[in-house]
Amino acid sequence: MAQPDEKTLCPEIKVEAERLPDMIIPRAGHELFYVNGEPVVAGGHTNGFVPTPTAEYYEDGTWHQIPMIYNHDFGMSVVLKSGKVLLSGGCEQNIGVGQTFTAELYDPATHTFNGFGIMNQKRTYASAMELDSGKVVISGNWYYDDGIEVYDGHKHFTHIKEVTTGRSHPYILRIAKDDALIFGVEDIMGHSVSNVADRLKGDTVHIPLFETWQPMNIVHHRFAESFIGDESKDLYAYLIPVQDSTGQVAIAKVENGEFSLLPTVCPIPMQSQWEPIFYNSPIIVDQKAGRGYMLGISGDFRTDPEKSNRYYLLCIEYAKDKPASLTLYYTEPLPNLPDCPPVLDDNGNLLLAGGLLHHNNFTPSAAVWLLHVGQQPTKAVGGINPWLIATFVLTVLAVIVLAIWLSGRKKHMSDNVETEDEADKELMQRMRELMESQRLFLKNDLKLNDFATALHTNRNYISKCISNTKPDYTFAQFVNEYRLEYAKQLILNNPDKKINEIFLEAGFSNEQTFYRTFKVSTGMTPKEWKEAHSPNAL
Repeated sequence: MAQPDEKTLCPEIKVEAERLPDMIIPRAGHELFYVNGEPVVAGGHTNGFVPTPTAEYYEDGTWHQIPMIYNHDFGMSVVLKSGKVLLSGGCEQNIGVGQTFTAELYDPATHTFNGFGIMNQKRTYASAMELDSGKVVISGNWYYDDGIEVYDGHKHFTHIKEVTTGRSHPYILRIAKDDALIFGVEDIMGHSVSNVADRLKGDTVHIPLFETWQPMNIVHHRFAESFIGDESKDLYAYLIPVQDSTGQVAIAKVENGEFSLLPTVCPIPMQSQWEPIFYNSPIIVDQKAGRGYMLGISGDFRTDPEKSNRYYLLCIEYAKDKPASLTLYYTEPLPNLPDCPPVLDDNGNLLLAGGLLHHNNFTPSAAVWLLHVGQQPTKAVGGINPWLIATFVLTVLAVIVLAIWLSGRKKHMSDNVETEDEADKELMQRMRELMESQRLFLKNDLKLNDFATALHTNRNYISKCISNTKPDYTFAQFVNEYRLEYAKQLILNNPDKKINEIFLEAGFSNEQTFYRTFKVSTGMTPKEWKEAHSPNAL
């Protein structure tokens, strides 16, 4: 087995961490997934370690809250090939007590949840994997019996077989079209388990690699996001993090059930130029780029949580280079740094939303961070990156070409600005006419794509037109202004109508957004505004 070159240093590159708007509800123990072009957080628990049966999706710079059927605090999720998301299990009570049978489906097209059935076994800390057939293998539990069951993709969950040993949040990997391998680090009581794996079909399997390297203990993972294979070629391969008895981390490649270490040009760095690194995530694969990412945090947040204020991101070039080259990205020290596994967005960046602050279940976070790794950073420490040289040369050439182009373009700028202003005015007039004539703002799930389709234009034109109207103006604000004015009329014309009826009729998706929009626009709460505009007001 090829070993890393101990003398080779891993380059360290600073990466931009963008703070996005906070979620409406602080949460941990939740599921974070990216579907239909939107990040979604679902379930979990909020302040006080209290489960919340709510979800939020991020669109047009704003989080939108929607109701779920169940809580799914420390439950599990599977992004299905159908585009829907299966969520099931979780803790039954506050402070992480008990397990549940509950299952529901999230439809990202309508932003709705449908409770449709129950699992065969009540579970928390479970894992799942969808097979090629659309069936879903489920296993894992915490302080309760374990076993393997299968969801048929429609309504039913069926017990398949017992497991060699119960496991909490186990790894489940496909090893064939209709078979999967199940193994783990901890049993249902939190004790270490052996290196024996169960199969959905067939006998148990002994894994020799685990005699030296143990899989890392990862919570809230979907190992479909670690897939590097090709189903069309019957190649079922994954990257998983492993570590030895000294704590050194490595990457294991699992191909059709065979385990081996992935050769790398240098050892995985366990220390940065400032501090130790604690890796705490699965390997998130960007198959288009041929890269995998493993998230780390400064220090050991379990023993010294208040000093954990910097994200690290190990980039593994598994497809291009053999052995795989490694790059360690790092952020500046950041405030409110929660621990949660990231998800990959459509641009190849990694998004983190919520999680525990200082490893405390009673104080979850609402913070959301976007790590910009979709485009390579430009400043490296610990050696010259060949990519940087190429980038520099291309940048110089681009500047020269741009200067030539601008010299011929300059005299036309004033005419073009006038033309663009007229185009914006015309498009804005069409937007307002459509919004007012069809009252589209009353749809609480109105999307920019839907609005663009109704106008027979492109969403980018609409976004640009809105932002040109005034700085930092968004489509959500444009729509909410109509909703706000409609809400005011409802308040004036229906003095006996309750506020929680008003915001729903006006098209707001949740009460928090309604109150926030109302206060920013009027300087008053809806109640204060109602009193100020009542017939009896002086």
